[in-house]
Amino acid sequence: MTGNISLNNSEWCIMEALWQKQPKTLMQLVYEMKEKQGWSKSTTNTILRRMQEKGHIRYEEGEKARLYFTDLKREAVVLQETESFLKRTYGGSLGLLVNTFVESNQLTEADLEELRQILHKAEDR
Repeated sequence: MTGNISLNNSEWCIMEALWQKQPKTLMQLVYEMKEKQGWSKSTTNTILRRMQEKGHIRYEEGEKARLYFTDLKREAVVLQETESFLKRTYGGSLGLLVNTFVESNQLTEADLEELRQILHKAEDR
């Protein structure tokens, strides 16, 4: 992935729909966004146009309708968003993030076990 990708909440909704299955037509996206977000056709169309201008999505002309795609990989966008959040809120310190949850007693035993497994996996690399 090239460039700095930053998605707002509306763009995340569209991207999630395309990451689940693509391509999708305008009407498929309109229906899905109406069901999930309560958006009108014009709202969905406006968001799609802005995302296309930003290079987040593209379309091809199908037989009956435009087919919308994204070439962005979900994992790459999630990683970039996570790194941006960590840098903005914790000065890039993963330890400070985890400590925030520890100090507020929000980690369950299942969370702790998951963290242990992640650390063991990192050590094995």
